[in-house]
Amino acid sequence: MTDPARPDGAVPATTTIEEALDKNKKATEAVKEAADDLLVVHAVLNEEIPDEARTGPVDQAVEHTREVEKRLSESADQLEDVNTSLEKELERRDQASKGQASD
Repeated sequence: MTDPARPDGAVPATTTIEEALDKNKKATEAVKEAADDLLVVHAVLNEEIPDEARTGPVDQAVEHTREVEKRLSESADQLEDVNTSLEKELERRDQASKGQASD
């Protein structure tokens, strides 16, 4: 997306960060939803599979669902941290541009 108001047609850095933030927020929500879904799958498998049906591979699969859910949750937390950093950078740039505008 070029900026027709700029002679070089460059995309303002703030716009790029805003777009990155928007995409990252959507990705964060998708990862959170996947983690929540996997947590439900793990709970159902853990509760509904009778002990006598739990062979080595079944137990491993059930445990693997829990491990993957934990990794997804950790990834969602990391994405939230990135979102916060991007939001702070946008605020900083907004404040800096307001300071320049009043000069």
